[in-house]
Amino acid sequence: MDVREEVHEQILEILKDAKFPINTLDELIAALPEGLDTTCRIGDVEVTAAEARSLITEKDFPFKDAKNVADLMVERAGL
Repeated sequence: MDVREEVHEQILEILKDAKFPINTLDELIAALPEGLDTTCRIGDVEVTAAEARSLITEKDFPFKDAKNVADLMVERAGL
């Protein structure tokens, strides 16, 4: 599995219990298990939701499902 796929899968796992649609950044943060402290890890690299939130704008909402969030995040991160 490459880095893009690994990050995508981690985001899907993190959001597996989230209630969709998610209509705002605040709702997305609230859906994360540890809020802004929620972390994706790939090898020795860790990225928190706080660090990654700059990749999302209010124009990206609503998100209809976890795949929608994961697709956007890996695209915007340049993975």
